[in-house]
Amino acid sequence: MEDVADLAIETGLNAGASFVDIRIEYTRKTNLDVVNEVTRNTILATEKGAGIRAFVNGSWAFGYTSDVTKQGIRKASESIAKMAVTASKWVEEQFEIEAPSFQDRIEYKAKTPIDETPVEYKIEQAKQLSKDMSETDVRVKSSRIIYRDVYTELYVANSLGTMVKEETGRIVFIPMCTAKDEKSTQQSHIALGLTGGLGDMPDDLMLMLVEEPARIALSLLSSKAVKGGVYDVIVDPPLNGAMIHEAFGHACEGDSLTGGSSVLQDRMGTCVGPEHINLIDDPTLKGHVASFSYDWEGTRATRKQLVKNGVLNEFMHSLDTASRLEMETNGAARAMTFMYPPIPRMSNTFMEPGDWNLDELIEDTKEGIIMCNVDYGYTDSTKGSFMFKSVNGQLIENGERTDVVRDASIAGQILDILPKIDAICNDFFYDAGSCGTQGQMAWVMSGGPHIRLRQVPVGGV
Repeated sequence: MEDVADLAIETGLNAGASFVDIRIEYTRKTNLDVVNEVTRNTILATEKGAGIRAFVNGSWAFGYTSDVTKQGIRKASESIAKMAVTASKWVEEQFEIEAPSFQDRIEYKAKTPIDETPVEYKIEQAKQLSKDMSETDVRVKSSRIIYRDVYTELYVANSLGTMVKEETGRIVFIPMCTAKDEKSTQQSHIALGLTGGLGDMPDDLMLMLVEEPARIALSLLSSKAVKGGVYDVIVDPPLNGAMIHEAFGHACEGDSLTGGSSVLQDRMGTCVGPEHINLIDDPTLKGHVASFSYDWEGTRATRKQLVKNGVLNEFMHSLDTASRLEMETNGAARAMTFMYPPIPRMSNTFMEPGDWNLDELIEDTKEGIIMCNVDYGYTDSTKGSFMFKSVNGQLIENGERTDVVRDASIAGQILDILPKIDAICNDFFYDAGSCGTQGQMAWVMSGGPHIRLRQVPVGGV
């Protein structure tokens, strides 16, 4: 791959580009869908190709090819560089790409590497999870297991001297449960994932794949719709993580700043919440589904403290956004496949735990509601507005949990909501998810502790 990458860079520079990079990517994917122990869908896919970018005086051009021979790469690189040169004649904002270079090789290590695990074994595991879920209760009428894995070899090189190869294996389980009694039918699902192999999934998480969706769906059978009003709200880790990811994290992505579409525009160094709030995006965490050592531009990944003690502290950058804004690149560029250009994306995004015990927080709340998990929602990072509907929850009366409720939603402006977080628990949980931006999907992790919001509007019946 090194000789092909060198050829792409040399060809692009000779054609007039001032910066050239290439990503050569090989992936093997497995997608399984098992319903009530029956395999409904099995997809095995292999992709290989290269994405090439050329840059001239603020102008980018990108293209890709599945022909990774020297002839194919030379042709693609020359064409892409010429496009960048032509487009540079009409660019108003001129700048240069400035960044450090990296040389490294990261090998994929797992107890049971997914690229060496037979698909038959993966199907057996999914069927067993489906069987175990069906047997949790006679009211469980349907158990569905969606399984995804992808093995990737990614080689990145650029004209600054970067040469990085990283191998990864990612797994995601999405178990779904449908429960039914004489009065209603309820559904629930969760998503858990990791970087590694099937043998790296802890036993407690494997058990959770079966028990948690069933527990939630069964509890909803006896639930009642919540009455809308103003409540003290305790938000659980999955809903907390979704709020931070969607309503705040996207506004911290560098291209939302350069595009003028972030509510956090010109707020760096200002207070956005209480000093006990710390928000992190960290792809360097070991074993999580969105963990990596180098981003898709070959920049070393870093832990990014988006909010530090309530103060907006850092954004997530690619080479492009860091250079435009004269900031340091911090390894946040990701691309769905070689067919897409890298853009600033979140990875493992969460709120750091505090010092409250959950039981003590419930007792201290007196009257309120606990909102759990995410059904659906929407956000607008330009305004910082959001709405999320929770899957399940519980009322709090006289400092104790009471009725199970459903159909609760919370909406507002993130910069108005953050100051209302007066308590952060010392627990922590995360889940996996997929995030779509600019037509590109990426696996992400979000989570955090339980938190309390004081006197916020809750939608209901």
